[in-house]
Amino acid sequence: MRTVFVSHNDLGLACLEELDRAGADLQAVLTRPELDRIADQTDFAGFAVERDVDLHRVESLNTDEWADRLSDYDPDLLFVVGWSRLVEARILDIPSVAAFGMHPAPLPRGRGRAPIAWSLIKGLDETALTMFHLVEAADAGDIAGQVSIPIDERDDAASLYEKVVDAGRTLVREVYPRLAAGEVPRTPQDEDEATWWPRRRPEHGRIDWTKTPREIYDWIRGQSHPYPGAFSFLDGQRVTIWAANPPSDEPAFVRPGTIRYVDGDALGVGAWEGVVELTRIEVGGSERPASALVTEYGFDVGDRFEHDLTEKT
Repeated sequence: MRTVFVSHNDLGLACLEELDRAGADLQAVLTRPELDRIADQTDFAGFAVERDVDLHRVESLNTDEWADRLSDYDPDLLFVVGWSRLVEARILDIPSVAAFGMHPAPLPRGRGRAPIAWSLIKGLDETALTMFHLVEAADAGDIAGQVSIPIDERDDAASLYEKVVDAGRTLVREVYPRLAAGEVPRTPQDEDEATWWPRRRPEHGRIDWTKTPREIYDWIRGQSHPYPGAFSFLDGQRVTIWAANPPSDEPAFVRPGTIRYVDGDALGVGAWEGVVELTRIEVGGSERPASALVTEYGFDVGDRFEHDLTEKT
């Protein structure tokens, strides 16, 4: 089937590779400009050269130029995967069979932004990757396929994203043969079950040390690489916190945000009636074991992370 693919991330590249293996007639790949600052941006140039597929770098699909150019490709299928900008109906109507997107949440739950981060921040033990028919409303089209994804206690954003990429390969292997056989799967979403997750920005990553150790742990792992990271401040110095150990249920009564101990590479920090053990931090662009705050950067047990820059310790 004649296919045009739009993406800029690893999930999109994995799905594109599976479409190629399945025999799709790939006409063109559209991706973002190389200078875009996108956390999970992936280069599609190698794939395009190897398969002799047209590659275009575009800011937006919603232009007269791209309405005409996409029409010239005369696609049966249009895939838009990992593209943060909504696509207008005039573009979605171009493919003769269907336009599909993918969203790493169990739609209709989890529409919106940052689904991988929110799945971890919320402490979920399962999520999903959903392939759906694109409509102008975000993540609201009929479902073409869905693969469940278990979330392990030690998963972080990077490891969960790897599972999402694997699920994308599975979905393409399941759905494309049905499309090639003339079947177009679609199950309407139940609007009564729909939920919405809001956009996250780097400044939203500040840690509230008055939360429980479990909540702080989920907060940290939900914003780890490739995202900007959770953060706090010590004596006005910004500290990005990339990783922590899963918390125990052992209670501890220590002022939230206070460095309580150093244990190997780990740094125990007070939370609500407990301690969260930080394992990886970054200060001034250098990522180090969390214990480096004491052993290398001159902070001490008893120093306290600030919840707010104006807070007096």
